[in-house]
Amino acid sequence: MGRRDDDGEEESKGKKDAKGSKDSGTKMIVRNVAFEATKRDLSQLFGPFGQLKSLRMPRKFDGSHRGFAFIEFVTKKEAANAYAAVKNTHLHGRHLVLEYAKEDEALQDLRERTAMQFTGTKKTYKREMEQAADAPAPSRKAKFMKGLVEGDAFDSNFS
Repeated sequence: MGRRDDDGEEESKGKKDAKGSKDSGTKMIVRNVAFEATKRDLSQLFGPFGQLKSLRMPRKFDGSHRGFAFIEFVTKKEAANAYAAVKNTHLHGRHLVLEYAKEDEALQDLRERTAMQFTGTKKTYKREMEQAADAPAPSRKAKFMKGLVEGDAFDSNFS
């Protein structure tokens, strides 16, 4: 259970919205969406709070959605009203988790943030590509020695 602030509202420990404030944009990410939920369900849930500019539910290869959605309202006020009203809502038995999306995040920043989550280090795609380009190509002998260590040195590639 989180602590309560001066207004009596409960704050969760260590969790903040994407930009740290509640009214930070028109775009939201809705996480923990039940797999039986549809775009229509979400538009009916969020529609009363303002005009939806877009609603997107990314899909898997098998056609089912991935359990989250992106919603964009026309104005920040509509987004703030929807956030306040829906933040403690359940849909098809699952608690919806709302976050404001980062509006100006570049692709490079997104890659770095994702790398940080999975590896714990701040690797950049650009830096890795530069390092790969600068590294000399392995010699035939180096490939053979690597094959000895990995057990496939006598593969047809080295005959």
